[in-house]
Amino acid sequence: MEQAIVMGHYEHLLGIWSAPASCNGNTAVIMVTAGMLHHAGPFRLHVDLARGLSAKGIPSLRFDLSGIGESFGVGVGGRSLDRAADEIGQAIDWLAAHHGITNVILFGLCSGADDAIAVAMNDPRIVGVIAMDGCGYRTPKYYWHRFKQHYLPRMLKPTKWHSMVRRRFHRNHTPTSLTPGDDIREFPTRDVAESEIASLIEQGTWLHFVYTSGVGDYYNHSAQFAEMFPRLKESSSVSTRFFPEMDHVAFLCEDRETLVDHVTKEIAAKIVRTEEPVVLQPS
Repeated sequence: MEQAIVMGHYEHLLGIWSAPASCNGNTAVIMVTAGMLHHAGPFRLHVDLARGLSAKGIPSLRFDLSGIGESFGVGVGGRSLDRAADEIGQAIDWLAAHHGITNVILFGLCSGADDAIAVAMNDPRIVGVIAMDGCGYRTPKYYWHRFKQHYLPRMLKPTKWHSMVRRRFHRNHTPTSLTPGDDIREFPTRDVAESEIASLIEQGTWLHFVYTSGVGDYYNHSAQFAEMFPRLKESSSVSTRFFPEMDHVAFLCEDRETLVDHVTKEIAAKIVRTEEPVVLQPS
């Protein structure tokens, strides 16, 4: 069952409620959009994920934040993080009012992962977060892997040395039309991020961090999370997975299939099953 719904304080938020005819438990997944992306997600990732979750008996909601996609731009003033927190809270209110959902898991990619962590800090109804390509910090081993994966193969190729010499002595002084810049995403300091995650663990929230090669500028090997946050590596409430061949937005169909399969299994493993299935009625 996939149903278009309108919700929010001003009836201004449009979303898609996806659910099987019956589900186990009272937990649903909300997909947090990233940047200016609408509820379908990058390359329909949220659509595929919603259908994968439904196949496992898990309902979900994907919706557009105000001013994005098909949601009206009502009350969009202030920080984007505060707006996202408020509107995700309104979405949880809708789930509780229409389907009796009391527990929510957030899935967010990129800035959506940042929003999901921030929202979970202040809403006890959020019992889990899956953050894809969320915050990251370079470690000493990051630089070793960067050298081994990026620079060493080039150093061993004579053609690369030849190209370097040519660039050195035949410089093109024509200015480029657009110079590269830094990403506008800003992470908290490493200590603050570690404290926030530790605080979520203390309040009973579980977290799963997924990283891809798309954020190779700050994360590039499977053991890096434990190196970034040594205080958290022994916690059973935190887990990670690194996909070195996957793009930041899971561009390839086979990558999206792999990602959806991984995320749905992680969520299904965490949800406490009830003895009797809950029948979900259309709102």
